[in-house]
Amino acid sequence: MQPMNDGYTARAVAAGSDSPPNGGLGVSLAFLALIMLPLLIASYPLVSAGLLAGGIAVVALGRSIARHVDRGTVRKISLPGLGTVEYRFTRS
Repeated sequence: MQPMNDGYTARAVAAGSDSPPNGGLGVSLAFLALIMLPLLIASYPLVSAGLLAGGIAVVALGRSIARHVDRGTVRKISLPGLGTVEYRFTRS
């Protein structure tokens, strides 16, 4: 009978179990979102449909506004502590 050592061997511990996985935090969060998204959609179908419709409406409104932007009238405002902000006037 062999003694139990909680499943860890000296080689596994020496191999760097303290080091993070190669993917990093961004990959872990993306994987978690990929797993959780279908579960949330299945749990809250009306909220998901509303968010999808709202997202499509925002994209459509943004494209509509972008067609009316006069690309030659770029203005800049320098805000102390925040940096420079560029804005454009739309045609009426």
